[in-house]
Amino acid sequence: MAHTVAVAAAGGVPPELRARLHARFPRSPLWAPPVEQAAEPAPLEVIREVLAKAQADGLSTLQQAGAVYAILVGRGLMDGGHA
Repeated sequence: MAHTVAVAAAGGVPPELRARLHARFPRSPLWAPPVEQAAEPAPLEVIREVLAKAQADGLSTLQQAGAVYAILVGRGLMDGGHA
């Protein structure tokens, strides 16, 4: 069973088989069609957007640094102060 889960999670199941299994087990997320995820902007673009907004709001440089840190951590681009 663990092998089946690993293969399904890795996307190694052909789409036709995945569709048949999803029809048979509609509540199982294992066989649900893969969900397309929107592409995240590059970290540099995020930083530029945050700094532009912070400068427009008149924040000090320390507040701007805090805003950049908070956004990067919130989006999962930084973890515990390490890039």
